[in-house]
Amino acid sequence: MSGRHQKARTSLLEILLKEENKELLSQLNERSFRKRHLIFMPYHKEDLIFIVKEGKLRVYLGLDGKELSMAILGPGDVYSTHTRAYVEALEDASILTCPSFKFFKLAAELQSLNFALVTSLGTMMSGAITIIENLYFNCTDKRVAAFFYEQAVLNGERTAAGTYLDVGLTVDNIAKIVGSSRQTVSTLISNLEKDGILKKLARGEYLIKDMEDLQVIANSCPE
Repeated sequence: MSGRHQKARTSLLEILLKEENKELLSQLNERSFRKRHLIFMPYHKEDLIFIVKEGKLRVYLGLDGKELSMAILGPGDVYSTHTRAYVEALEDASILTCPSFKFFKLAAELQSLNFALVTSLGTMMSGAITIIENLYFNCTDKRVAAFFYEQAVLNGERTAAGTYLDVGLTVDNIAKIVGSSRQTVSTLISNLEKDGILKKLARGEYLIKDMEDLQVIANSCPE
């Protein structure tokens, strides 16, 4: 992943795992979950702040059998249980939890933690807005292309063959993010491969061979 973006995502963990913050870390409880586990439901009875330590989580709204993905959380990201959203483990994951009142008190006392908290929340909100924008305004082709293009810009690694991208998500997970079926997303990825725009290297790993063409698709829907 890209250096600048990855640092923003892991800064909370970096602070908490520092030797001088051992006492602070001891006030957080670690919880582990298996893939597909529904970690929190809307208005969870515990009012907690949690930080993702390992794995990826999906935050989504659900109503009448329909789901709207709001954010994908990775290591270093922070969220609250006291919302109207569901939180699901996309893969085996672990989180660090702390009662909200205690966490904000700690953040107020430790300036570096407070800054990292604001940075992480800003990153998450930006991602949530992008997801909502894509779902509301864009057709499926554009949503899939936009997902890969944005991920490549933020987290891609330039190589001689193209832009290497490890999204760390299955096709099923990508489908949940873009609001489509697994089969549709799989077909669209295959089409991008046939057009020579990207190449799937392994589970969750891709090579973007033509960023310009990908950007064109991400900015236009077929008639």
